[in-house]
Amino acid sequence: MIKLFIRSLFLLLFATVANAQSNSDSSELDKTFKQVKWRNIGPFRGGRSNTAVGVPSNPMVYYMGTTGGGLWKTDDMGLRWNNISDGYFKTSTVGGIAVAESDPNIVYVGMGEHAVRGVMTHHGDGMYKSTDAGKTWKKIGLDATHHIARVVVDPKNPNIVFVAAQGSLYSSSNDRGIYKSTDGGTTWNKVLFVDDKTGCAELSMDMNNPSILYAAMWEHGRTPWKVTSGGPGSALYKSTDGGATWNKMQNGLPKEMGKMAITVSRANSEKVYALIESDFTKEAGGMYVSENAGKTWSQATSDHRIIGRAWYYIEVFADPIIENTLYVMNAPALKSTDGGKTWENISSTHGDYHNLWINPSNSNNMIIADDGGAAVTFNGGKSWSSQNIYATAQFYRINVDNEFPYNIYGGQQDNSSVKIASRSFGGGINTTHWSASAGGESAFLAFDPNDPRFVLGGSYQGTIEVFDSKSKGSTNIMAAPIQYLGKDAKDDKYRFNWNAPIIWSKHEPNTYYHGGQVLLRTTDMGKTWTEASPDLTRNDKTKQGTPGGPYTNEAVGAENYGTLSYVVESPNEKGVIYTGSDDGFVYITKDGGKTWNNITPTWLAECLINSIEVSPFDNATAYIATTRYKFDDHTPGLYKTTDYGKTWTKINNGIAGNAFTRVIREDTKVKDLLFAGTEFGVYMSQNGGKNWMSFQLNLPNTPITDLRIHQDNLIASTSGRSFWILDDLNLFRQYKKDTASAILYQPTGTYLANGNSELDQNNEDFKGSKMFEGVNPANGVVLYYQLPTLKENEVVTMEIKDAAGNIIRNFSSKADGEAKGVGRRSPREPKLSTKKGLNRFVWDMRYPSIPSIPGVYIESSFRGHKAIPGSYTITVKAGAQTISTTASILANPLYQVGVNDYKEFDDLMKKMEGEVITMHTMILNLYESKNQLEAVLKNLPSEDKYNGVKAKGEEVVKLLKAWDEDMIQRKSTAYDDVENFPNKFTANYMFMVNQNESEIPRVNQPVLDLLKEYTPVWEALKARGLDLKNNALPALNKQLWEAGVGAVLIK
Repeated sequence: MIKLFIRSLFLLLFATVANAQSNSDSSELDKTFKQVKWRNIGPFRGGRSNTAVGVPSNPMVYYMGTTGGGLWKTDDMGLRWNNISDGYFKTSTVGGIAVAESDPNIVYVGMGEHAVRGVMTHHGDGMYKSTDAGKTWKKIGLDATHHIARVVVDPKNPNIVFVAAQGSLYSSSNDRGIYKSTDGGTTWNKVLFVDDKTGCAELSMDMNNPSILYAAMWEHGRTPWKVTSGGPGSALYKSTDGGATWNKMQNGLPKEMGKMAITVSRANSEKVYALIESDFTKEAGGMYVSENAGKTWSQATSDHRIIGRAWYYIEVFADPIIENTLYVMNAPALKSTDGGKTWENISSTHGDYHNLWINPSNSNNMIIADDGGAAVTFNGGKSWSSQNIYATAQFYRINVDNEFPYNIYGGQQDNSSVKIASRSFGGGINTTHWSASAGGESAFLAFDPNDPRFVLGGSYQGTIEVFDSKSKGSTNIMAAPIQYLGKDAKDDKYRFNWNAPIIWSKHEPNTYYHGGQVLLRTTDMGKTWTEASPDLTRNDKTKQGTPGGPYTNEAVGAENYGTLSYVVESPNEKGVIYTGSDDGFVYITKDGGKTWNNITPTWLAECLINSIEVSPFDNATAYIATTRYKFDDHTPGLYKTTDYGKTWTKINNGIAGNAFTRVIREDTKVKDLLFAGTEFGVYMSQNGGKNWMSFQLNLPNTPITDLRIHQDNLIASTSGRSFWILDDLNLFRQYKKDTASAILYQPTGTYLANGNSELDQNNEDFKGSKMFEGVNPANGVVLYYQLPTLKENEVVTMEIKDAAGNIIRNFSSKADGEAKGVGRRSPREPKLSTKKGLNRFVWDMRYPSIPSIPGVYIESSFRGHKAIPGSYTITVKAGAQTISTTASILANPLYQVGVNDYKEFDDLMKKMEGEVITMHTMILNLYESKNQLEAVLKNLPSEDKYNGVKAKGEEVVKLLKAWDEDMIQRKSTAYDDVENFPNKFTANYMFMVNQNESEIPRVNQPVLDLLKEYTPVWEALKARGLDLKNNALPALNKQLWEAGVGAVLIK
């Protein structure tokens, strides 16, 4: 258990008195803690992608734009993907991508999702450009467009580029329409603007004549309670002069228009397809076709499958080679081969489709973008590349259990909920370490953390179930099993948030709470429910009407308003519960729900109360994280009370002005150490929220949806990059800046465990994630030490002792010699850093390695065995300074190994490893003596007077060789040699030693029996070796001295 220093020691890492100072300090923080890494655990199951494109001239290469996860690239047809926007893009949601056909090194990217959800949708910051196929990027303007639907580049001139900007989602804005650049994005001109509510949803260029363009303009917008898709501004336009002028197309088209998509056939420029949302009661929507380049139109079909949930879909793509073949992206992916009259379902990837790129040279080669990422096909969609290979999942919330290793639970948008292990044993964290849990994509998950067999999980419109993780079966327990889909919220018995809160009570046995507009309670796992509160929202009926319009309703629950969005119990006080609503009310009960008080700050504007944190140190202190992004207000909104909500203080200083907030957490061991999750990353405060600084470290730029402190870890859920864990939270609890003395920080207790991690070594360039599987914590004791500036040639050393004071291991800043031996050889000792500032070192918990024999292959491990559970003293000497701390190695709860078993194992391993060290040291020394002696004898003069000493020397050489050959097989120099030449004693002994060390340590009788057999053999060999060292060689040396030819060095 780490010592808690008195509060005065926990000063600000960096004084932050203003945002500018905070930004400077945040950069210093990232530099100071460069060796401290967040690690990505997955899951590797793709999240939503709105856009993906290929490169016509290179079918190996594709780009995928994700929601919250940035831009990704594959150069092997989708087998592997790499993020290429980290470190360059300021936002992380991609709306449109275009690769210049005339120069594939030129790539344009437009930011902000165009499938504009009410939840888990993110705005962008304009345009980026690469001139080296994505290696580097430059920002090129249009910052205020927020949501870009399409980027189109002239096929012959890469400097001519058009951008379809949908514009701000939650407010009127003039920064929307169609923009054009003729200088590669250096300057932009708005070439089509309708009004401040109408943006461009689609733009199609006639690739046979790039001066001809077709545009779908879309009047749209959102409030927290409604999505508007359509109105007078919606219309289809055509330009024949490169966008200089535009004409509205109307002949044969419906008067009522919502969201639309349009595409001109590359196979026949006269054929244009338009997918139109319109009045469903008139069957006016559907697929429209023009055979004369847009002069007249006719309806091909009103099939509802191609226009359902229009604001989220409405995407049409014409085959570039076959003019009557086209595709529609909707909940299913659909294909028509008769010009849009009939459709077949070709869905075979995740589902909920948003974009399709078709290779203009080979229309069997496509890449599709959907709610599970992107996938590539080369056979017209018969098969696709995997989408379960990148960690771009969007998660809402975090819950954790107390199992070992602990598991993280959360609902993944556009997918199921997930239970994933925080670490694995062996390889990385992969599909075997996570599974679906209760509820659906928007689930809060609740359970007894000490017995998480039964998990309560929700989904939209109040559905909720109990999932039995043992039987993998579930039971529906909806409080009012009413079909709410399609209904106005005002008519619902219970109004549930899309992400409706569910919590387990730590104070009331077998009790769970579920938030609607009232707080519901069950004490029998959902068999019955009771109302534990009145309506705890504003209950504004004017905001509970039809949630979608004017042509397409949207009533799956995301627009429900006047609902509870967060519920939390006090960790210390029974009966104290806080609730927050999506319309900005905060309530408290101190008597288990008998009475409730509205404690909303009187000056707080209508907002979403996204999280509430009750201080573990002070019962009266609580924090709320609010957000108003659905009112187009992106400012942070963190507030604190120290009197149960009677008064509140804003605590946003240091958080970027556009980083709207979703969560705030207080550390469980250090008072006033706070963490906040925002649209643009994590922030930290060490003074109760008075000042904040960015706490990104290596965390990628991605929206943070939740944070959780558990078992000395800080866990982050993201909207686009899955789950991340910071293992080294204890460092930040102790850290002190700018000290003239060296400091050694007490490490977190470390479990004995099998496996390894990229974090076992120090690699400042490691980004915290890898391909295909999640990253484990370091498998060793992670030590941080802080150094002042040392004098040149001053050495840093580290000594590790057990509880009895026995030295276990020594390390130094001096370079270890070249690793000796061949094959499996003694590993080089890691080197301590002498750099000024914070340094990281991982002790692998092992004893010293056994020295290897140069030039000899032994099929064994030379590593020392792992230390056993207990307390260890770590001492660092830096120049004249000596500093110490203690480290704990913890027993693995999964290992059925007792204290006496560990001790028996440790004693035996120390004994046997000590013998091997003696063997190899003796082999090395006597072999060196033999080589010296052979050189002396070779150089002896030929006179008769040297015959006696020469004969004696040859006799000793013969004895040394015979002993060496009994000890070691020098003919074995490579892996397969162990099959060709018999092993000698030391190899056999080492094999026995290796067999006694296992990941789960235990001493087995066969090892003891063999040791009993080997011991007298070794004693005899050792006696021979000692006789050579202590008698034969000294006697020979005497003769050599007397003969005047020197002597042999004896070690």
